[in-house]
Amino acid sequence: MTPRWWLLLERAQATLPLLAAAGLAGFTWWLVQSSPKEGEVKPPALMASTPDFELHKARVARFNAQGRIEAVLDGETMRHYPDTDRLQIDQLTLSARDDKGMGLRATSRQGEADHKAEVVTLSGGAHVTALPAALPGEAGEPGKGLRASPTHFTGEGLRIDTRTRVVTSADPVLLQQQGSQVRAQSMRYDDSTGITELGGRVRGHYEVPAR
Repeated sequence: MTPRWWLLLERAQATLPLLAAAGLAGFTWWLVQSSPKEGEVKPPALMASTPDFELHKARVARFNAQGRIEAVLDGETMRHYPDTDRLQIDQLTLSARDDKGMGLRATSRQGEADHKAEVVTLSGGAHVTALPAALPGEAGEPGKGLRASPTHFTGEGLRIDTRTRVVTSADPVLLQQQGSQVRAQSMRYDDSTGITELGGRVRGHYEVPAR
């Protein structure tokens, strides 16, 4: 090996410790910058936003312990999102009825529900009709054996608990029943008692049914 190569080799050996120290310093700086600071909250990982399945002209039904249907939920399209275990529904139709014949029928352009159809949220042209049971008495007797007038609720956002058949809205809603029309900023209707609670500014007219 020529003296020139020996000189280059000696210079290279002399610079190796310096290069190693520089590399170690760079790695240490990266490690410090990558470590979370004290009190710093690490941002959560993004949740999945892609449905794991999609059904067309689908139906979800819920039964009670005796095997009677309590609620039936239909949709033109249903998409299930695993991160929330919720269903998103297009062209929603809902029917819920108790063993006495009282029930609710609902429609909306979109909706959301859990996989058991226990709590259903309607959005976009939401409409709910409360169907009361027949009044006591014989069907042929005047004023008895007939159904009271159904009550209609219309709004952009309605929420139905099909277990208790309670309808609520935190958005403006229109109530209609046998010629009566009442608008309110919020509403709670209990189908088991037939009582409607209206909140916020309430306006409209109410006609007392003739006896």
